[in-house]
Amino acid sequence: MPICYSVFSSERNDPGAVVRKVPGIVLLLSLVIASALVSSCAGTARGSGSSVFQNAKEVELIDYSLSRADALVVIRYPAIIHADAEEPYFHAFSINAIGGEVPPANRTKKVTQRIAQSVIAKSNYYVMSLFRELQRELPEDTVLLSPHIILWDEERGVYSRPILAAEQIPSVVTVDFSVYSFPDTTELMESPPVTFGDLVTPLFVVQSDRWLQPSTNGLLLSSEPLMRTAWKLSEEQVNSELDSKLNFELVNYQRSLDFISFLNSRTRDSRDLPLKNVGESRQEVVAVEQYPLEKIKMDGVLLENLSSDYSLDPFAESFVRGAARSIKKTLNTVDHDKATFFARQNALARFDPDLAVAFLARSGGEGVRARLQLAEALIEAERRFVSAQSLSLYEGTYLGDYGTKMRQMIEGEYNLLEKRRSMARKQNVTSAFAALALAGSVYAATASGAVGGIGLQSFSGVLVLGSLWAMSSTLETRAESAQMSEHFLTLIAPALERQISVQMEWLESKERISAKGFAEFRNKTLTLYQARIRSFEGEFDDNCIFTHPGFHAQGRWYGSCRNGLAAERGYGVIRDDSGNSVEYLGTATRGAPSGTGGMIARYRNETGAFYFEGTFSEGLPEGVVLLEEPGRKSRVREFRAGKDVGSGAVSELQSLEF
Repeated sequence: MPICYSVFSSERNDPGAVVRKVPGIVLLLSLVIASALVSSCAGTARGSGSSVFQNAKEVELIDYSLSRADALVVIRYPAIIHADAEEPYFHAFSINAIGGEVPPANRTKKVTQRIAQSVIAKSNYYVMSLFRELQRELPEDTVLLSPHIILWDEERGVYSRPILAAEQIPSVVTVDFSVYSFPDTTELMESPPVTFGDLVTPLFVVQSDRWLQPSTNGLLLSSEPLMRTAWKLSEEQVNSELDSKLNFELVNYQRSLDFISFLNSRTRDSRDLPLKNVGESRQEVVAVEQYPLEKIKMDGVLLENLSSDYSLDPFAESFVRGAARSIKKTLNTVDHDKATFFARQNALARFDPDLAVAFLARSGGEGVRARLQLAEALIEAERRFVSAQSLSLYEGTYLGDYGTKMRQMIEGEYNLLEKRRSMARKQNVTSAFAALALAGSVYAATASGAVGGIGLQSFSGVLVLGSLWAMSSTLETRAESAQMSEHFLTLIAPALERQISVQMEWLESKERISAKGFAEFRNKTLTLYQARIRSFEGEFDDNCIFTHPGFHAQGRWYGSCRNGLAAERGYGVIRDDSGNSVEYLGTATRGAPSGTGGMIARYRNETGAFYFEGTFSEGLPEGVVLLEEPGRKSRVREFRAGKDVGSGAVSELQSLEF
């Protein structure tokens, strides 16, 4: 079998070449390629023609949410990298490769760094297809973008944080999205995952609040390579939120992007996780859907003239439409109020901490209802403000100059791959090597200016071979200062700097709130709330005790209190020194769960959590109870003093209302 040389190197371990469309050079290169002899060659960068999501059925959204404040979907993605994080990110990217090991000699090459940057640049572009599709299918202002900046410090390593405030808005689900490329260009034409030309490898994680699916800590779906990292992050998020509740503090945990966390510390967890494949028949099983690593091949017909005609989005046709249907199906099958209950409580606490406790306790009364209506109207206004920012991001990234340059890049990559595939079918090794050697000589003459000097305005007319991976040199992501996030937003979405006005409606009144940034908008909503309604004054005890018969320690109760002990409705949490914990939402008597409620029990030596919903007595399940365990179908069981004694009657189940 003939040896196959990659079009991305004149030698196996050299970075690629840039060929400018200079008269004579291009003609000479064309003559060399045209002189090739017929020969076969392995590795033509093939991809799958469709995604596993392509089988997802079209559904109409059914939204029974009680709150108007909530978003339906928040999409998180890597948008930019700070200067201090570049080298650690490049290193982590090269040693934690998905799809195989990268030879040590190739890990420190410039082209590998360009690939690492390309993941960020292309994620910025491709995520807009998912945003547009969901925005078109879901109610207005319910899909938000949350771009992240990648940072580094000695304590945390590489991590990310959001640039906008989208993740402060209660949301039914959050979606982590990025695209991926294997770090070693010498493997481009082989099997490893890649995002180049007509090939795209999406990475996908879907997460919700832990109370929506307690057995998996709220993790609903994950790309296979990220699964264990996503599981670990969900566990960390639960533990952090329990700490906040135990200390009577606002929840301030910020989940780093799952992909960035994977690169920073690849999880070697060997536990058996409760998993099921996307779309398989075991859908009733309480487990995380596992999305396989896919290298998807987009329709070449749609890519040939992508820079001039993008009315049909090739990525939407091959992946996004099916993925969006899957997300809509999830939205149809989950309880939105359950998914957003604790996020709403945390959002309410920013306006009025005592109102947030009253919300957990589901307190009645006209005073609570009036405060709750105003606070939720203001949260809804904040959601609409962030929605306007998200739309500006879309317009600046996809419809603006950034999108134009990316489509030129993708079209150029596709044409290059097609030439490479043709070369693989028609040329012998000598001819292919001669063409690439010539390309390499052209690159050698222009490399010093090509990498650093190709700016946004000079993109047109540049044909990239190996250094097509240097897209982040043409779409600059290099941070020059601590204010890089502002520079980035100014670059890709100037409309974010404009004044945004949102009309807030409360009872019979209307109020228009205008601001340039979210911080200013938040200050105005807080001021408006404080001007209209005074906070509660000492109505709830922050030292109320919650107990459980399985714990010697005392826990914390949010809600009504009698003689220092939990009473009536509220939320309780308790944890021992071993890490075992119980959360309970419902009614209590003399400090312990009693009556209707829901309980999440976590044990240090168990994977996942156990969920009980129904009736309780003296802290234990009693009567007909819904039982959810990791990796099993939900069951309605009969309990006596905390012990399962057999099947229960569904008609007798008393469900918890969120």
